[in-house]
Amino acid sequence: MADTYTHIVLVTGANQGIGFETAKKLATEHADYHIILSGRRAQAVDDAVARLRALGLTNLEPLVLDITSDESITAAAAAVASKHGRLDALINNAAVAVADQAKSFPRDEWLRIYNANVAGTALVTDAFLPLLEKAKGVKRIVNLSSGLGGLAEKADKAQFVHRLEYGAYSVSKAALNSLTLHYAARYDDDETWKINMVCPGLCSTNLNGFMAAGEDPAMGAIVACWAATLGVEGETGTFRDRHGVKAW
Repeated sequence: MADTYTHIVLVTGANQGIGFETAKKLATEHADYHIILSGRRAQAVDDAVARLRALGLTNLEPLVLDITSDESITAAAAAVASKHGRLDALINNAAVAVADQAKSFPRDEWLRIYNANVAGTALVTDAFLPLLEKAKGVKRIVNLSSGLGGLAEKADKAQFVHRLEYGAYSVSKAALNSLTLHYAARYDDDETWKINMVCPGLCSTNLNGFMAAGEDPAMGAIVACWAATLGVEGETGTFRDRHGVKAW
């Protein structure tokens, strides 16, 4: 049974891209972890789990979770509570992006981006906090951010991202960083909580139209898996990529 595993981990938006590679890496390297692979569409999630099981990985299960739907979030949290009774790590990977470097966006596009990348992530986190509080040991929340959301690099004219637009997406990731710090500060006095944001780097995924300059999504999974497996001595409230600490 899944509840005999030492860690129960939920990855959102995991039927493809960095989320899929994160689930794959965790399931491969940690046989004692049970990975809940979630996404908006049941068929896509089932297919993703089948692909991993075909590799001999049995410590996975599918879950339908649309982070833009309150009903879906509530149902997903109830399903995990009923089956497992706890959660040891939440990896908030699901997000939406913009198609190009537009200098302005209509209101509905701003709301679409913020609904998923900020409000959706917050509501998923809130829904699963009661299950994280029941974790056996360290509780980990990992929010997938972006270098585009770092204000220090954006302000530095010498940095590559200084002139990049992607306004609605970039600003949503800056807001996500702030949101992550609010959660981290809430549990400042409890060393068993590790709440961090990570930048996977520019990876070629459906999110960015499989950008030719992007790296393999497996590279983006490295830092997410690191943050999802931190021990009690690990850090919290940090912003990192796989090379080290990033500027805010």
